Amino acid sequence: MEKVLSRVLRKITPSENEREKFLGVLKKIEKIADEIIKPLGLEKTVAGSFIRDTWLADKREMDLFILFPVSFSREKLEKIGLKIGMGITEGLGGKYEIAYAEHPYVKGIIGDFKIDIVPCYKVDSASKIKSAVDRTPFHNRYIMKNLKPYMANEVRLLKQFCKAMDVYGSDIRTQGFSGYLCELLVIRYKTFKNIIRSAAKWESGVFIDLKNHCKIKCPKEHFTGQPLIVIDPTDPRRNVAASLSNENFIKFVETCKRFLRKPSVSFFEIKGKIIKPEELKRHLKTRKTNLLVLEFKRPAVVDDILWSQLRKTAARVVKLLKANDFEIFEWMVWSDEENSYMIFEMKTWLLSSLKKLTGPPASSKRHSDEFRSKYAGRKLCIEDGKWATTAKRKYTKAEYLISDFLKRNEKNLLNDGIRSHIAKSIVSGFKILGKNQLETLIKNNTGFSIFMRKYFERKV
Repeated sequence: MEKVLSRVLRKITPSENEREKFLGVLKKIEKIADEIIKPLGLEKTVAGSFIRDTWLADKREMDLFILFPVSFSREKLEKIGLKIGMGITEGLGGKYEIAYAEHPYVKGIIGDFKIDIVPCYKVDSASKIKSAVDRTPFHNRYIMKNLKPYMANEVRLLKQFCKAMDVYGSDIRTQGFSGYLCELLVIRYKTFKNIIRSAAKWESGVFIDLKNHCKIKCPKEHFTGQPLIVIDPTDPRRNVAASLSNENFIKFVETCKRFLRKPSVSFFEIKGKIIKPEELKRHLKTRKTNLLVLEFKRPAVVDDILWSQLRKTAARVVKLLKANDFEIFEWMVWSDEENSYMIFEMKTWLLSSLKKLTGPPASSKRHSDEFRSKYAGRKLCIEDGKWATTAKRKYTKAEYLISDFLKRNEKNLLNDGIRSHIAKSIVSGFKILGKNQLETLIKNNTGFSIFMRKYFERKV
């Protein structure tokens, strides 16, 4: 294991040259930020893994928080905050775009570095925040104080381990381990090896409170459905691991077990192999399933909103399919910057033209009379002591059902459970991909092709 971890660290630890380059860019950013905010009486703080020395060699991102007095209105904070962010980026000859989370902020690109310039309130404690981003400066201070220098590489190993299994990130798309959570776990367990050995024994409901300051009675009941509970050292009411899904928790635990049995560099390698059309056909033939893929333009919203609405909308479509007797093996969603997709792996995608309708027991006169009256004119029979008849299906193909369901106007889609941004996009146009179109997509869209390979080859 020691040899494996040493090899991995040599790959993921930033070089001195990278550090100097990063520091040079940061100094320029801080200089121009001070020139802009000091006349306004505002303060700043730099956050992120670079400041805490837990960044990975391939990461060139940083966060700059502009601290506003709590006396400022949200409207004033947003307006001035955006102006400052744009001014800093332009002053460095960079490009920017306005992004939206709980409130708008600036995403800047300066050379090959990315910077998020985020306005937040300067509050007395993380338990008094006015917006979610207000707690980040407190996280920064806690990690800077409690993460010992030798722990930096332990954090890097944990981050890379999570990245390789696609569970790094607390966003709605990933539902995994945030960088802050990784740092807290290292503070708790001291080394990557200790984390792996402990996590291999975890069961749902693990409770970690570094400061022993959570006063919630029965926290496992309070944080119900959350497999890992790590109380935020800066806020005793918050679970830092709240976004971690049950699936990714189990995936992490089982991967730890496998790594302990046979340590290998492969556990830290990010797989990016595409799937070929013939491989896709082979998977479907073996599984005796079929893919139904819905494609539409990506709505212009941030990832957290997009992925939440994609999943909820896909779940509504699944409900529709099941209500019409189509069996689904599994479903998933995916998106890039251009298009969004809902993918349904169908166990049943073609039905007979007739469906059996089973009625009440023949021994029940009142219910029998009602059934016979309702289906008068049809062939009726008794099967296993119950009335039965047949009816013609409206939809025998799953794609026809989905197509008719989605072809309606936006109001009808919203009323029928399709989420707002998805409904607006679908109304402007959608496609249900045929076999040839799906093959073309797999050949031309690397991201989608890699996603499909991971889906078919995933294992716990």
